[in-house]
Amino acid sequence: MGTTSDRTLKKPLLGQATDVGNISINNDYDSDSFIDAKSCAITTERIYVLIITSLMAFLQGGIWNTWGPIAPSVENRFGWDDQDIALLANWGPICYFVAVLPSSWLMDVKGLRTSMIVAMLLVAVGSGVRCIPTSDVKTFTYLVHFGQLVNGLAGPIAMSIPPVVSSTFFPMHHRTFATSVMTVLNNLGLAVSFVAGPQIVTNEHNCWRKTMTYLYGQTAFATLVLICTLVFYPDKPSNAPSRSATVDRTAFWVGIRQLFRKRAFWCVAASYGVMTGLYSGWSAFLAPNLEMYMSKDDAQNEAQWLGFYSTLAGCGGGVALGLIADSLGGKMKRIILPLCLVACACFLYFSLACMDTVPHEMAVVYTVCILGGLTLNGTIPLYFESAVESAYPIAEGSTTCMLTVFNNIGCLLFLFTPNLKGIGHVWANWSMVGACVISFLAMVPFPENRDRTSFDLGLGTAPGDKTV
Repeated sequence: MGTTSDRTLKKPLLGQATDVGNISINNDYDSDSFIDAKSCAITTERIYVLIITSLMAFLQGGIWNTWGPIAPSVENRFGWDDQDIALLANWGPICYFVAVLPSSWLMDVKGLRTSMIVAMLLVAVGSGVRCIPTSDVKTFTYLVHFGQLVNGLAGPIAMSIPPVVSSTFFPMHHRTFATSVMTVLNNLGLAVSFVAGPQIVTNEHNCWRKTMTYLYGQTAFATLVLICTLVFYPDKPSNAPSRSATVDRTAFWVGIRQLFRKRAFWCVAASYGVMTGLYSGWSAFLAPNLEMYMSKDDAQNEAQWLGFYSTLAGCGGGVALGLIADSLGGKMKRIILPLCLVACACFLYFSLACMDTVPHEMAVVYTVCILGGLTLNGTIPLYFESAVESAYPIAEGSTTCMLTVFNNIGCLLFLFTPNLKGIGHVWANWSMVGACVISFLAMVPFPENRDRTSFDLGLGTAPGDKTV
């Protein structure tokens, strides 16, 4: 292992391989590649990549959540029931487990352009197949299920690609912010679908025509983003934004094995998976919770808007916290721990309100739900960046894909629990209180190793044995 002076990065000729200490330098950059991160400008190319990646995540999340918000209108028209709507949503986590390893391999081995094209093809085809003309309800139902399945296969890339893009295209003092923008756009797609769907598919009158209008709009948007991706989406910028962006990561399967031996990764995975995974399931339980002290119709209406505002607040919070984390030099733990406690307090109050133990005026319920959504969803990009920093030099795609598996496990466990007889609804709220406590405790021993940032600054030792 060489000293810092032994590892001085020299400007190689384009396309040549260079060994620096024990690291493998990727030289597919021009002669100005090795520049200080703080002097790396945010170019039009980087902004374009950020926008296209964010739109892909936005579309994948919105298309996945197409049917839940318009369930009251479409169920009667197409002869569906709650189980059909649930299965349409469950194609997301089901397909996630099928596609997670291939998606991780695509991002780490084949590069960002190939990964984005595959993801956008899946999103566009998944949306488009639902628009195939048919007058038969049964055929339409099969097409819708197939479309949701195909869209679900893009889930691992949509959820996991943000840290890969930020590490490849953005300097270290902008990485967390870039990750947060791309991450929250996936959630923003969900938030918009809560409002856009019911506004377009308003009632059972002309339901099929209105539903097709909604699906045509989604497909047109997805096709436009796919065309933009095909026309221009580079694997990497012409100028490297940081030293670590020039270094090849650990070989794929070696990295997967090493990842599960890292204590720091398990701390982040447990904290992230328990809190965000259960919250994904809990969000679907808002209406039954509110039915404890209001009518079913009122509960469904309020749950729709609570879901929208909570997700929207989480999106804004995620971007703001990304900026704060960058200003603090990427120290995530000191932000995540207080947010876990605030989220715990919010869900504790909501649990007591649903039991009629504390005041439950709607203004108060909205406040605690929105604050809870803000603090909880706002931690997601921080967890991502914490994981990739602690796992470096394991590739970002592998790290974030494995991390988001824990989110889906938590969600599936939550959604399975209501099938237990006689369990009721109260458990759902208290599980969120417990999840926040567990997430806090899991992050307490987290050793905030910032090996990637240290290497970028020339302060840390060079990672060894990382050739892909």
